[in-house]
Amino acid sequence: MVEPAAVALLRSAGDALAAARSLSFTAVAVHDVPNGEGQSIFYTVRSRVALLRPDRLRVVTDGDGPSREFVADGRSLTLFRPDLRTVATEPAPASLDAALKAEAAATGEGQAFADMIVTDPAQALTQGLTRAFVVGRSRLVGGVETDVVSFADRDAQAQIWIGVQDRLPRQLWVTDTNAPGRPRNTVTFSDWAIDPPIEDRVFSTAHTEGAQSVPFPNPDP
Repeated sequence: MVEPAAVALLRSAGDALAAARSLSFTAVAVHDVPNGEGQSIFYTVRSRVALLRPDRLRVVTDGDGPSREFVADGRSLTLFRPDLRTVATEPAPASLDAALKAEAAATGEGQAFADMIVTDPAQALTQGLTRAFVVGRSRLVGGVETDVVSFADRDAQAQIWIGVQDRLPRQLWVTDTNAPGRPRNTVTFSDWAIDPPIEDRVFSTAHTEGAQSVPFPNPDP
């Protein structure tokens, strides 16, 4: 069952994000990584994101693992590991969507919030739905009243909390139904700013000068 009301809420969130020429937010993701015995081990990472359409993006990620910075400035992609002092660069692809795929290939994992900053978030949230329904409303997530939508496709089940007033996502849970152990991942969004002024220096990579240059597909030395 795919409820039209649920699809409309998902599209409203996607459209609100797509309409922003610039945006920034913080995303705290918890990744479920089953160990060799099948027990879930949870890892937490925090990403601070700044996006300036059509082609500039900066993501600073730290947490339970090595820190990294990813910058797309319209000309090149830069992946910087401050702990290791390594930097990998390559020419920027034609779109930010392609840049996100390049980062995922280089790091071995996609960003939990990637669907929120692609060119068409509404399509990313609604494509291939096999089930979608409105759970109700919550006043406990993100400090605002949210609409809660449960949805699924053939590969995953998800639940999202969307701000009633601003249509921005506050939390997303995803279960990978095709992977062993059905790992669960969640991302919590905060510090939203829509159409803020973002200076060019935000996307500067001058601080990576002097770092060891490594190939982009494998940024570890």
